[in-house]
Amino acid sequence: MTTTLVHFFELQKGVGVLEIIRPDALNALNTSVLQQLSAHIASLTRNQNLSVVILKSSGDKAFVAGADIKEMLDFSPTQAFEFSRHGQSIFKSISELPQIVIAQVQGFALGGGLELALAADFIVASQKAKFGLPEVGLGLIPGFGGTQRLVKRLGLARALEWTTSAEKYTAQVAYELGLVNRVVEPEQLASAVETIANAIAAQGPRAIRAAKRAAQAADSSGGELGYEFEAQLFASCFSGAESKEGLSAFVEKRKPDFRASGR
Repeated sequence: MTTTLVHFFELQKGVGVLEIIRPDALNALNTSVLQQLSAHIASLTRNQNLSVVILKSSGDKAFVAGADIKEMLDFSPTQAFEFSRHGQSIFKSISELPQIVIAQVQGFALGGGLELALAADFIVASQKAKFGLPEVGLGLIPGFGGTQRLVKRLGLARALEWTTSAEKYTAQVAYELGLVNRVVEPEQLASAVETIANAIAAQGPRAIRAAKRAAQAADSSGGELGYEFEAQLFASCFSGAESKEGLSAFVEKRKPDFRASGR
């Protein structure tokens, strides 16, 4: 029997909710979660009754804490490239949904979690939310589109700081940099997102879809080559000892030693 890791339901007229349900693993993205996400997105693409999709997750601690480290531990470069391209494809399909997609971020949005939130049209966050791309601390780089989308959101210099420092940033900092649209009290997050979703859903459905297509056309520079290159570089990280040390250290709950001989 297949475990339900991603659930979709219609909240009210014109508004749907796509929820990741893996709280025991802080909603980490593994192959099963990605496959179920992909299936729901394919269905949403054909859904003419919705104007807004709220992208959320279960529990209080994390939106998505990242990709599943244990699953990646023994990846070969070829497997890593395929995993990266698979995730990129799914996140691209999220960004291309005809509906407005709102990421409702209640806690940690790290690594693949931030990349997932960036695939939404905009983010509404709790004051307790934390954002970051900590992959370099594992001897890796973001592989689900983060190196591309973050540059567009923050600019090159700021995005490089985020991707190379492994720092975690508060929701307020993310708001001040333009990454997050709104920051609200934790207990008000769900109602705030629903209020925005209802305001959008009350407008003309065809006009909403046309507005999204028009806005994306203005932001379409860069093309697919950057994502292909990201996947190649992500895969290359798995060809040496550095990522093995970083991933193993994470699983073993110790600090990685990247400076040791051969790293």
